[in-house]
Amino acid sequence: MVNCISKYCKNLVQILLSLPLAAFGDVLEEPKLSSEFYAKLSVSVVKILAPAGGKLYAGSGVVVGKEEVLTNCHVVRRSQRITVMKGALRYPVDSQKVDIFKDLCLLKAPGLILPAVELRDPSELRVGNYAYFYGYPGGADAFFTEGRVSGLHPYEDSLVIKTTAGFSSGGSGGGLFDSRGRLIGITTFFSAGHSGSYYALPSDWLHNLRKRSAEKVDVISGLTLWEKDLAEQPVFLQFSQYMEDGNVQAALRLTSKWIKEEPKNFDSWLSYGKVLHGLGRNQEAKRALEKALSYNPLDANALFTMANVLALVGDGANLKKVREALEFVDPQGVAEGKCNMAC
Repeated sequence: MVNCISKYCKNLVQILLSLPLAAFGDVLEEPKLSSEFYAKLSVSVVKILAPAGGKLYAGSGVVVGKEEVLTNCHVVRRSQRITVMKGALRYPVDSQKVDIFKDLCLLKAPGLILPAVELRDPSELRVGNYAYFYGYPGGADAFFTEGRVSGLHPYEDSLVIKTTAGFSSGGSGGGLFDSRGRLIGITTFFSAGHSGSYYALPSDWLHNLRKRSAEKVDVISGLTLWEKDLAEQPVFLQFSQYMEDGNVQAALRLTSKWIKEEPKNFDSWLSYGKVLHGLGRNQEAKRALEKALSYNPLDANALFTMANVLALVGDGANLKKVREALEFVDPQGVAEGKCNMAC
């Protein structure tokens, strides 16, 4: 990560322009959604059936290796008999590797020879990157939606991905892909509130999951990271809920503690800056956002919030620079909410 701001980077635009194009991921890339692209996603995303208690639970999964399917544990946790389906083909699952807290289960389906997806490291992603969901919402036909990466939240040595590529129940365990068909995350949960946020768990969590011991297919106990009581959820989810509820004082207490516990986390400073901005404490917000940008100068959400703050404090010179940088990093206004789905 480029550290460009100590006081405040007066030449942010020049620094951004000097970065290699690879630093921007596919923000600057025009996707080519060919029939080959769709076929690549289609052949490696499967339907998961998990009967339990007289009901048939259905979800999605992604082929990540020979006889390996990655899905959400909440899709299969009630069942003692899991089946992977692709068209008319059925593959019974004989074992699974489980991380219930991270809500990821790696299923072993003997005889499954569908091609595995390529993984993309989530650390390469930027807000504004193209993102595509492919899965089986409702357990019926395959479904495809396109959108963008709208947020990145550092957590457990990776980045939980917020996206505008929408999905519904049954889409859990599906794939979130980049414009080259590489898996960036497993679509897992969404908020039902005004924000309408969709979240995918990072693809690189697979590496540690593979190191776990295989278990027989059986009922899985425990709660996932997003199902726990609010106080036990990741801080970024607590913050999101407080802001959704309009509980600004709770958000302020939370973020004041967060920046002390994780002072090098750009997300903690960005969230703190947002709260201060919402309270009208814009000079303090400016300093918090400077810290956020010092750790992640390419984050469009931090740049957009900074632009709003600078406009209110009357810092026209830096406002012009930040707006130019934001236009370069996020030309279609994902951070501003102009790009809610495809754009």
